[in-house]
Amino acid sequence: MYAVQQSLSMSTFDDVMGFPSWRSRPTWYLVATADEAIPPDAERMFAQRMGATTVEVASSHVAMVSHPDEVVGLIHAAAQAAQSGSATIASPA
Repeated sequence: MYAVQQSLSMSTFDDVMGFPSWRSRPTWYLVATADEAIPPDAERMFAQRMGATTVEVASSHVAMVSHPDEVVGLIHAAAQAAQSGSATIASPA
C-alpha cells in the first residue's frame, strides 16, 4: 500500500463540505484501537458524535487488511439493518 499511496490533493484543504450525511442517516464505525494515524479516542468521539453503531478491533490504521472478517461483519450488519429498515437515524450533535 505504501508503494502506491499518493499525497493529498491541495484542493482537499479548500473544499467546502455540505450537510454531513451522518446527521440524517444511520451510521456504523470501526474503531482501530492500535491506530497511530488517528488516535482511537478521536475515532470514538467521531463515532459518538455520529450516533454510530461502533465495533472496536485491536488493529492499526489498516483494519481492512489485518482484520477483514471484522470489517466485513460490520459492513454486513450495516447492510442488513438498512435493508430491514431497523437502522436508526443518528440524531444531530
